Amino acid sequence: MSNKKENTDENKELIQWHTGFVHAMRLYLMDYEDDIEFNDEFQLTRKPLIIDLTVVKKPDDLVIDNNIGRFFRKHNILEYKSPRDELNLETFYKVQAYALLYMIASGNCEANGTPINEKDITISIVRAAYPRELIKDLIEHGYTVLEQPNNIYYIEGAQFPVQIVVTKPSKDCQDDEKGIIWLNALSPNISKNLFYDFLTNIRDLDTRHGMFADTISSIVSDANEENIETWKERDAFMNSAMRRIMAKELQESRDEGVIEGRSEGRSEGRSEGQDLIKKATKAAKDNNISNAADLAALGFDKDTAEGAISILTELGIIS
Repeated sequence: MSNKKENTDENKELIQWHTGFVHAMRLYLMDYEDDIEFNDEFQLTRKPLIIDLTVVKKPDDLVIDNNIGRFFRKHNILEYKSPRDELNLETFYKVQAYALLYMIASGNCEANGTPINEKDITISIVRAAYPRELIKDLIEHGYTVLEQPNNIYYIEGAQFPVQIVVTKPSKDCQDDEKGIIWLNALSPNISKNLFYDFLTNIRDLDTRHGMFADTISSIVSDANEENIETWKERDAFMNSAMRRIMAKELQESRDEGVIEGRSEGRSEGRSEGQDLIKKATKAAKDNNISNAADLAALGFDKDTAEGAISILTELGIIS
């Protein structure tokens, strides 16, 4: 039992929370993606000194009408803290230093060498849980903390405008903030209802945005493995949705469908790949087949047969 727990803890240490955050922000802002520029891991200096994400408005007067983006100006620096990262005064000051370096970075200066106007820069610090100690310390150091709806806090008194975004679901979340679910999901303690909503939202994405959701799905699955396995066994919809969305083999079959269908069109090829894997899994269940060789004997290619058997095995439908 202890070895299993140690292995689980080691796996959780490897979870790529920051990649999930970048992809979640891309989905959160996808309605504006044609008018903004994303720069994940923006390198400030020649030595490794990297900002998690910058969001740059292409038209300066772009209005982003959601709770996080409403705070944005032209250049927006986002610092993400995963569930295992600390958020303290050191982080608060460090991100302001990042903003100063970003302002004078050679790649950001105008042709005549003029740096970015500091009034065009904002800082957003994002984490799952409420930073109780940091808020207390900020108040003690003379900063003003203004609580906003949906777990957002504006910090006044710093050189740059700062907002702290808490991604834990809020009871006062507005209907127009459906996109915040991509950030809500980045938790090692996701609730069943939130996970259900998360899967439902994935179904509505097109292929390109679905790739970002796939990354988040993998992170959420790894961080909540035991609970998700239990829900999957008890909930028919969740079982079906996870078979389509979260199984690695099915993702590979979708990629193969794109490749195979290029000569006849990307959309058609992707659909064929998905249909093929569905037919193979159905054939295996209908004929009580539990190995790839027997399934291939029915006319399916080797990769499809192996993928279908692997999916059914993972879901506990066959052993």
